[in-house]
Amino acid sequence: MRKKYTYGVLILLASTLLACKKDFLELKPDQSIETGKTIKDLPGLRAAINGVYSLMQNENYYGRTMPLLPDLRADNSFISVINSNRYRNQDQYIVTANDVYTTDSWNLLYSVVANANMVIQKGPDISLLPSSTDSTEALQIIAEAYAVRGLVFFDLARMYAQPYNYTADATHMGIPLVTVTNVDLVQSPSRSSIKATYNQIISDLTTAISKFDQSKSTAFSSGRINVYTAKALLSRVLLYKEDWEGAVSYASAVISQNKYSLLATDKLVSDFKTTGNNETIFEIINTPVDNRSTDGLSYMFSQSGYGDVLATNDVFNIYAVKDVRSGFLRKDKRTGNGGENPANIISKYSDVSTFTESIKVMRLAELYLIRAEALAHLGQDLGAQADLNIVAARANPGAAPITATGPALINAILLERRKELAFEGHRLFDLTRTKQSFIKYLASAKTIFVMWPSTKVILPIPQRELDANPNIRNQQNEGYN
Repeated sequence: MRKKYTYGVLILLASTLLACKKDFLELKPDQSIETGKTIKDLPGLRAAINGVYSLMQNENYYGRTMPLLPDLRADNSFISVINSNRYRNQDQYIVTANDVYTTDSWNLLYSVVANANMVIQKGPDISLLPSSTDSTEALQIIAEAYAVRGLVFFDLARMYAQPYNYTADATHMGIPLVTVTNVDLVQSPSRSSIKATYNQIISDLTTAISKFDQSKSTAFSSGRINVYTAKALLSRVLLYKEDWEGAVSYASAVISQNKYSLLATDKLVSDFKTTGNNETIFEIINTPVDNRSTDGLSYMFSQSGYGDVLATNDVFNIYAVKDVRSGFLRKDKRTGNGGENPANIISKYSDVSTFTESIKVMRLAELYLIRAEALAHLGQDLGAQADLNIVAARANPGAAPITATGPALINAILLERRKELAFEGHRLFDLTRTKQSFIKYLASAKTIFVMWPSTKVILPIPQRELDANPNIRNQQNEGYN
């Protein structure tokens, strides 16, 4: 059980970061020092990294917001006409800098960064028994912390900054990069450029890969980051950066090892929900005693929960009749008087009984699609078609192979990404990084046309952050001043 570490070993730091009256940049030096004292040996280091993973489980990160918002703020889903009043501003594109979900996610993600920083700083100096096993585990944990920090910085950049290619030289604003635990040095960090932000993300992930290799660890779990996870995440980052060669290289490095395999066609829908299935490279694990309960993602989808989030007709209609992925959707009545009937019910996450469905962060199918897209941009159409058809044929074995080339092939790959990764937290980011305008669907057949480039496809820097830090005060995202 991971949660006990968050509220025990890391309580001084994490509770400060999440407190309503405090801001991440308001940490006092003595708080950081006291927290650091808990990491002095291998058990303390283990507790610390478990605390990091537990924070990632929070509803303001992968427990709900991170997989939910990118589909909700794009063309895949919307908030029902009857709802629990959650995420309505995000759905309607009327978010302000005082929005509670925007603020809570910012603070939570930076609390994960702070805890990862503590592992990175304290880990190399802990006392170890003269055992190669101990040193292997310690180095593995430090590698995990680097990879987690890289992932969190990437997620912050995707949510709060425009995509890498928004400007030709990537000089537009990224995020504040906090990489040390001595808060005297980071109390007022300004926003780095998106180029510097991506450089830090890539550095963290490559450092993680190097340290995993040095540790020679054979630990392998879908709920913990390993060397394959770090390479898979790096391939995703490089795709967003449009480093096509790098994306191909790191995706291939994972695919070629055959550590993972696509779920069988007839098992795709049922076994998707299984923790540790053969296709999952990394997931946030929920257990019967360690889960977000009614604050979790499934409660937003299930008609036995809040059931607020429904799929659009636009995404419902992209699936062929024999595409097994259509099994993640069904036509039904929205629970409650006055609800949509029929409604497109999302069942990719649906457990509101035990709440044990683990949230998928990276799957092998995505790696094939990353490599396909990168190969297509490199003009290697045959290789791109092969990877695309591996994913498409798994979902619909009777469909004709995709033989498109050039721009049509890229469009086919992006469509397949939408089909395969729907409701997993990718859609808005795919639209923005490929500079596409789109229709945002709302309840009652209302729509918003979001034209690229748009200032509203990213979230505002929280007002509390601006008020606390004079060096970021004049760095609010355009459109939110």
